[in-house]
Formats: sequence, C-alpha cells, structure tokens
Amino acid sequence: MSVKTVRIGARGSKLSQIQAQSVLEKLREAAPQFSYELLAIKTSGDIDQHSSLSALGGEGLFVKELEAALGRREIDLAVHSAKDLPSTLMPGYRVAAVLERAPVEDALISANYPGLMDLPPQAKVATGSPRRRALALAYRPDFRIVEIRGNVDTRLCKLRDGEFDAMILARAGLIRLGMEHHITQILPPKDFVPAAGQGALVVESRSDDIEMKQLAEEIDSVYDRACFNAERSLLSALKVGCSVPVGAWARYEGGRIKMDALIAARDGSQVIRSSGFAHTRQEAKALGELVARDLLVQGGGDLLKHV
Repeated sequence: MSVKTVRIGARGSKLSQIQAQSVLEKLREAAPQFSYELLAIKTSGDIDQHSSLSALGGEGLFVKELEAALGRREIDLAVHSAKDLPSTLMPGYRVAAVLERAPVEDALISANYPGLMDLPPQAKVATGSPRRRALALAYRPDFRIVEIRGNVDTRLCKLRDGEFDAMILARAGLIRLGMEHHITQILPPKDFVPAAGQGALVVESRSDDIEMKQLAEEIDSVYDRACFNAERSLLSALKVGCSVPVGAWARYEGGRIKMDALIAARDGSQVIRSSGFAHTRQEAKALGELVARDLLVQGGGDLLKHV
C-alpha cells in the first residue's frame, strides 16, 4: 500500500523555508502515516527585491502564487507568515491551522548604539514597513528613514558598511534564523504595537480538501487562532492590509483576550491608539471589530485616507 505524500509549499526565501520546515516536522510528528515534501514557490515579492512592498501591490503580495499552486493542486498545504495574509482569503481557500506564536516584538539592530533613543540626531533607520517607519518617526521625528528590502544577511552587510545607523526587523524572524544575538533592543509591544499576525505561522488549504484540513488541525493552536482572528477582524473592519501603518496585538492575559491597536500617520505626526477585551475565544472577531470602530471614532479614518 503506497503512502500519501503531503506537498507543502512556501516562499523560496531562507526564512520562509525554515518556517515551513518547522511546520513539516510538526505535521510529521502529529501524523507519521504520511510522507512529506517541501516545495519552494517563487512569489512576486521575492522576484522584485528593489521596489517597495506597497508599490508592488501590498496586501497578498506573498500569498497569491502560493494560492495559485494550491488551486492547481501542485501543493496540498501552503505555509505563510500570518502578517502576509490579506484580511480576507480568496474563495476556495481556508486557514487550516494557526501555530503556536513566536515572540511578537519588533527589534532594533545597530552596530554602534544600544537603543532607539540613543541614535544620533538625523540618524538613518532602515525598514521596509510603513508601520515601523511611522512609529520610529513618532519616537524621533528627526530620523531619516531608509527603505530597505532583501534578506537579513544582505541588510546586516549594509548596516556594517555604514549605509544606515540602525534597522528594525521582526524579532521572530531573527530567532528562526538563529540571528537573535544581533538584536540591540527589543521594542516594547505595548508602545511599538506589532503588525497583525506578526510572529505567527499559518497553514492554508483548499476549502474542499477535508483530509488536509483535518491534518492541519493536528497542529492548530486554538488560543493563537483566536488572537489571530481578532487581529484579522480589525484589519477587515478597517478595510486595510499590511501595507498601511496599522498595528494590532491580541494575546491572552488573565484568562481574557486583550487587544492593543493603533493607526499612525505615515510621518509619525499622529498615532491613534485603542484597546479592548474579550472573555471567550468566540468573541475574538467582535473584539477586533470593536477596537477598529473605536479607532475610527477617534479619527483613524482620516489618517487612513492619507496613507
């Protein structure tokens, strides 16, 4: 009797392959009756390493080619960084699993300075994220922001060569790459609110593939899924994706889901914040909608018109 091979697709970047390999190993441990194969899928965002993410289309940039491979049945499951997912999936696809979340914080890396506030006047700070750009400028309006793309090794080389004074990256990615030792400051998430889904990995399947849905559920974290749902609900209610300066961080505290969120002006001149609680996992979606509504009442809609 032949053993079914489950084909897992992910972006071709080093980090994406490391993340997908960790998912593969969890699946193999949970369901050893299958064999597993990892496939690298080139995406638009990986091919063009020079244009900004917003110029390339922003939301869903790293997802659509993986979904196309799912649709053609070239792969059975796709692994994404949760922050790359659009707030609403295309018809025919589902989030089959949300894995236990890694640390959510943003991290500062600098060769010469221990923290964000220690950087010299007019310091060059590199980031490819509109949210990180806005929050860095909210802390220090004098910063000169440098748009940067590419893998972490390339960015570290540019930092060492003096092209900028510091850069801001996701702590989770640095941990997964074994590069956490480069971090000079972990930015506090209650102030420097992370992107929705930051630190989480998601497994996507075709909606009609019940076997793969049931397989992925073996590694699903119901608590992290609830937080993920709250954050995506906020994005959906705001009608925004990952290419705008919006932060959302839901987590369990004291038996409840707490969410902090913000909308920032692109230049950091204004940051609108809100927070809220939900008592059960079933209320996660409503929590995201509630916090989004409060952000809009405070004037967040006007900020979003100009980003």
